[in-house]
Amino acid sequence: MTAEQYQCYKLEFCEAAERWVSLALFQGVSNAPKLRADVTSGKISSAVLLDPTHLAGGFHVLAAVNQAVMREEGKQMKTKSLLSEVIFCLSASTNISESFRRFGLKDTSQSVLAAVLHSSRSSNEVTTVLDQISGEMVPLDALSSLHSSEEIKKVFKIPPEESEISSLENSVVTRIVTKDVT
Repeated sequence: MTAEQYQCYKLEFCEAAERWVSLALFQGVSNAPKLRADVTSGKISSAVLLDPTHLAGGFHVLAAVNQAVMREEGKQMKTKSLLSEVIFCLSASTNISESFRRFGLKDTSQSVLAAVLHSSRSSNEVTTVLDQISGEMVPLDALSSLHSSEEIKKVFKIPPEESEISSLENSVVTRIVTKDVT
């Protein structure tokens, strides 16, 4: 597996240390129950493994990761760990359990989006996590084929009028980054 097979991004707004996130999308995943158990037990401790059916796109995930890291640095997390905070930040809801149900990996997941957090551009952590996923790595662009736009509009309460002037992903990201604004 080469770095070109997944997408790596530097989180520019981190103050404490250099932080990176690598995103990889897998289809035909056959070991979701084991992956879920490994995340729960802490065996996989540097990655968020997501069911992509309600993800609007890569920017949706990047916005959530960035928001979670900023909350961690500001000591304003709503959950107990950075990885769980990422899942919480993917949702427009303030209900943590609902966020996990909607975005967390399920035993029945056949597709997985892995978001691996690491401290340098080239990291063995990424390969270590991605090698544990039994499935075919596909381009991140394939994410749009794994979700129902209508279901996402329903979940994020996006009215038809907004769909005419904004992309689905921009509408979703607007909702997740402003959910705490009252």
